[in-house]
Amino acid sequence: MQNILNIPKLLQAFVKKHKLYVNLHVLVVSMVLSVLLMQAGSLFLFDYIPDHLAVVHRAYQDQSVWKFEIYKLENNLNDKNVTFNNLNDSLTAFDGTIYSWARNQQDTGLAKAYKNLEAAHQDFAHARVQGYSKAVLLDKGQRVIKAYDVFVSAAEDDITTKQSLVSLLQLVCLFLVFCIGACIMLTSWNLLINRLGKIIAIMPNDLISGKSNNQYDDEFEILEKLTAEMSARLEGIQVETKWINKTSKEKMRKMILSQDFLFKLAKLIGSSGLSELTIKKALYSLERALGVSNVALIFSENGSRISAQRALFSSYWPLSFDETMFDESENPLSVSHATKLIKGECVQCVTIPLASPNGWLGILLLETEANHYFEDTELQLFEVTAQMLALSMGFQAREQESRRVALLEERAVIARELHDSLAQSLSYMKFQIARLQTNFGTQLIESGADSIVNDMREGLDNAYRELRELLTTFRVQMDVRGLDHVLEEAIEEFSQRSSLNITLDNRLQECRLSVNEEFHLLHVVREALSNIVRHSGAKKVTIALVLQSTGDVVVTVDDDGKGCTFDESKPHHYGLAIMTERACCLGGTIEILPRRRGGTRVRLLFRPK
Repeated sequence: MQNILNIPKLLQAFVKKHKLYVNLHVLVVSMVLSVLLMQAGSLFLFDYIPDHLAVVHRAYQDQSVWKFEIYKLENNLNDKNVTFNNLNDSLTAFDGTIYSWARNQQDTGLAKAYKNLEAAHQDFAHARVQGYSKAVLLDKGQRVIKAYDVFVSAAEDDITTKQSLVSLLQLVCLFLVFCIGACIMLTSWNLLINRLGKIIAIMPNDLISGKSNNQYDDEFEILEKLTAEMSARLEGIQVETKWINKTSKEKMRKMILSQDFLFKLAKLIGSSGLSELTIKKALYSLERALGVSNVALIFSENGSRISAQRALFSSYWPLSFDETMFDESENPLSVSHATKLIKGECVQCVTIPLASPNGWLGILLLETEANHYFEDTELQLFEVTAQMLALSMGFQAREQESRRVALLEERAVIARELHDSLAQSLSYMKFQIARLQTNFGTQLIESGADSIVNDMREGLDNAYRELRELLTTFRVQMDVRGLDHVLEEAIEEFSQRSSLNITLDNRLQECRLSVNEEFHLLHVVREALSNIVRHSGAKKVTIALVLQSTGDVVVTVDDDGKGCTFDESKPHHYGLAIMTERACCLGGTIEILPRRRGGTRVRLLFRPK
């Protein structure tokens, strides 16, 4: 069905492509149709005239019968019954197939004349059946004879009209044939004389003069020969031009690709920052610009914060990956080439380190065929790309570290302010409460105010402990190497303070957390470990950090202690309140659940921003 629907589109495309061919065929088809129309008119007359002559001949015969029988009836030359029987035979024959042809000719007066004749026959038959007088029958008979005359006259007019129309149609068709023939001749003149002559005239003179004495069958053969020689000359010129301009064009193309790549790389880094997706786009674009098999960026320890996979690539994992690449004493800071045999195939490797003040951030690596030749402009593009990536990675690391330092400084300032103001005020109030109990202890007991003073002392102690815990939280420093190292340091700290066996399962290498999220997560883990050390009596603790497929982060701290034995509603359990508040700051939830095999589980769930 789809192919059938495409037929009009194909025909339209063919007509647009071959206009002259279609126009010529339209003229030829029009001429053929005109001739066929002329022949159809002749065939129409050949078929029409015999039927017409048969009707006219039969009408003359029946009219003669009527005249003869009416004459005999008028002069009493025969018995009436015999006369009426003869007329009945004529009436019966009138309904035959010959007269039915005349009845169907509705385009002229023949059908009307037939109806009048039929009505005259019926009147005569009706008068005879009713037993009308002889005079009436004779009058009816004369009407039938006159009706025959009218019928024959209408038949003659009909054939005359038909012959005139067919003759006119044939004359029109003949005129069209002459017109179409003239159009064909004019079109042929325009194509074969004018346009073909113009095409031959624009050919080079040396080609035309060289072919003037040769004999050819027709004009198209001349045109074919001239076109073939012109094509050969043009092909030679094109080959020569390509040979001359090949080097310059290739250099220009590579220069344009390099400029376009550098522009897109700068725009990409400037608009979206440096991320794994940005680096992969840059590596893929560099692969296309240089025409190599694979481009990879292998990270060192300094640059591993960009990706936990230690390498990003454009097509496949680098075949020539080797840890010895990061030996700064052996590898230079410039571009280095090497050809290695990997899996039975020679691979050319081009490397350049991404240098920074703190050491190498990584190595930019190209892998391609052993016979691939790099021009100086391509190597310069390779070096500039490495420098741009190194600058962007260094700037991003410094910016992140600046935010981390600013946050730490702000927390340190808050801690100093709290220590210098609120902590001293609480200490002073505790001292005053102690003096009050020492100097007026008996009076307080007698007046019943000792319970109020004890509540105030307990409240001040709780406030002071919470403040000390808050100061400790503010003074915790985040290592510049990231959350992994800080968690390991916290685990080492609590392991030294107690006999706990703490295991860390960190699966957040693929997850990028902000500085605040790292702080809150760290302090939830520290608070959970602090509660385990003070209350649980556990011997083994497992810390798991998992990134789920939904994008949520789940942090669980499991211990094998005695379980949840404290009442969360009591005010001295401020650690739980702090963890709940930090979970709310992360936009998540925290739960403290008993384990089936004993112990307690602290479960933090949040979605990183």
